[in-house]
Amino acid sequence: MSAQKTSITNSSSVAITAIDAQPALSRLRKNSGRLLGLTALAISMAACNTIPKADINPVLAEPNIPMQQTYGAFDQETVSTPEQPSIAAQRWQNFYSDERLKGLIALGLDKNKDFESARLAIEKARAQYQITDINDALAINGSAGYTRQAQNRVSTSPNSSYNVQLGLASYELDFWGRIASLKDQALQSFLATTAAKDATQISLISNIAQSYANLSYSLAQLKLAEATVQSREQSLFIANKRFEAGIDPKLPSLQASASLENAKLAVLRAQSSILQSRNALQYLVGGAIPNELIPTPAVSNITTQQIFSAGLPSELLRYRPDVLQAEYNLKAAGANIEVARAAYYPSISLASSVGVSSSSLSDLFKNSAVGWSFGPNISVPIFDAGRLDANYDVAQIERKQTLASYEGAIQTAFREVSDVLATRATLGEQLQSQYRLQDNFEQTYQIADARFKAGLDNYLDVLDAQRSLFSTQQGILDLELQKIISQIELYQALGGGANLDVPTVIPVPQHTNLAQIVTGSVKSAKAKATNAIQAAGSAPVVSPQEALAIKQSQTTKTTTFEPTAIVDVNDDGRKDAAVGVVTEETRFNDASVEQVPVTQIVEP
Repeated sequence: MSAQKTSITNSSSVAITAIDAQPALSRLRKNSGRLLGLTALAISMAACNTIPKADINPVLAEPNIPMQQTYGAFDQETVSTPEQPSIAAQRWQNFYSDERLKGLIALGLDKNKDFESARLAIEKARAQYQITDINDALAINGSAGYTRQAQNRVSTSPNSSYNVQLGLASYELDFWGRIASLKDQALQSFLATTAAKDATQISLISNIAQSYANLSYSLAQLKLAEATVQSREQSLFIANKRFEAGIDPKLPSLQASASLENAKLAVLRAQSSILQSRNALQYLVGGAIPNELIPTPAVSNITTQQIFSAGLPSELLRYRPDVLQAEYNLKAAGANIEVARAAYYPSISLASSVGVSSSSLSDLFKNSAVGWSFGPNISVPIFDAGRLDANYDVAQIERKQTLASYEGAIQTAFREVSDVLATRATLGEQLQSQYRLQDNFEQTYQIADARFKAGLDNYLDVLDAQRSLFSTQQGILDLELQKIISQIELYQALGGGANLDVPTVIPVPQHTNLAQIVTGSVKSAKAKATNAIQAAGSAPVVSPQEALAIKQSQTTKTTTFEPTAIVDVNDDGRKDAAVGVVTEETRFNDASVEQVPVTQIVEP
């Protein structure tokens, strides 16, 4: 079945056509013979069913985000301009510069079980597409049998019979595009699975990078805490000696002891954090971490970027695999509508058989034993109590649901990027302030220590300066870690980390339905490849004027209710419900009208 795809977006909306096929009757060309006559008869018999017109209008998605405007990038290291592409366009091998981290990522992509499951899901989806494609292939079955029977239990001359048959299984002629739409649906489901794999890969890479950074800064916190313990032990020694000599009261010794215990607690917390980060990395990479891939404490930079470009929100439609997955699901739902619509048409199938039978095995393959049969079968939906209408309504509602999911995926992607940018907005200024505090407390400590040694101040001022300096140094490490994590999260939120350099092998149909041969609509290899590429393409961005034109060309629908009976549902003497016919009237651009009667209960 031919398909028309149109995709648009503007500053607040995206539009995409989810495999909305052209009218199926256009596929049937003039053809002579009995089959065409039977088909015309079947169509006339099915005329009592109102067949919905093919909806070729694009599906408008309105995520209500500024697609063409820039992000709110507030820090000096992040930009959002149309001129600079998103960092999501870079392969992860080029984005990350830390060789140890890249080695861990490679291990994770090779051994992680979640990612392996995602890869296997692609192979399963490919096989499911092949199963759908085989519906267009002829299936020939063979059978052989032997029967021995008697007329009654006392018969002395039972009969024997042998038979061998080859038969063409019931083969559907896809004049109305049901099988073609199922193929479209299976293809979009396959593409959605590949997008899910990309989303799993992006998440895995980001988690490995974040765990790597956490381990690096836990090692740095441990190193700082251990150095502080040594300093605090020396301070406690001095405070105790001064107390024993009667120079100072007990309070400085108690303060020094408390400071030492706080430093020891910091050591224990850092050790616990190191173990947790190592465990996280081992789980993510699927095995033990080689010692040569353990990060150095407080890695200062793990990426090749000095300036981080977020691009425009519209680029999320191309790089975010979860958005692409939602888009493919929307297209699959559109194909499902065509499957439900094709059910209104007659089902035409062919069946044939040829075989031999004989009462004697030696005579089985003689010419006189050969028999054959051939003929088309036509099944016409005449009356089904509204089942076809209900199935068609379900398909349309499911597409509306997937449309809402698609819009939600775009909104979620935009929010995640905005959240990371908000986190990065003041990180640089916080770090500068924290470093200034460190300089201040270092000088404070030096002055307090000098005044203490000169006998001008007591030891409490020294201890207080030590505590403030240690807290500030811990805060610097925390902020440096947040800075690294924000770089990783920004790359992830923009959609970076998928296999941009690994082409997706998109399945194409290997079998052609006989109906396409009859109607002369067989597609060439080039046309099949073009359709596959178009099916995998994401929604392009167009001007607001084109978006407005699409909206204005949409069909209008009105619903009227004609009651046939007023009933008292709860037997309270009041007629509180009506049973009747709801008529949905759809007006198209050519002013034609389609009426679909649906019987239901409606509150008056």
